[in-house]
Amino acid sequence: MVAVSERGSETGREPCVKVLEPGWNTVRVLGVCSGMGPVLACPWGLCIDGDGNVLVADWGEQHKVVLYPAQGVGWPIISQGLSSPRGLALLPEGHLVVSDSMHHCIKIYQYK
Repeated sequence: MVAVSERGSETGREPCVKVLEPGWNTVRVLGVCSGMGPVLACPWGLCIDGDGNVLVADWGEQHKVVLYPAQGVGWPIISQGLSSPRGLALLPEGHLVVSDSMHHCIKIYQYK
């Protein structure tokens, strides 16, 4: 699977993350309905863990990292201490790496 973000303001569409299957068909749209987790303001960095959970760096109004599980409702996993999170990466040891562009640094969090 692959996830792609649509930041919205440049395209005239709502900001969202689309999860695509290998045939490029959209299987999930995240971040547009509060019933499925936080609504995204400006999704930027994305990654998918080995369980199919999608992590999104949202540098909109609340500067957070959101976890959308493979099934169920998403929630913010990091909601403080970030200013314009842009990139995400998962390390094998269960750490989440977040690039914090306005603080000019990389932050590492325990993920699993």
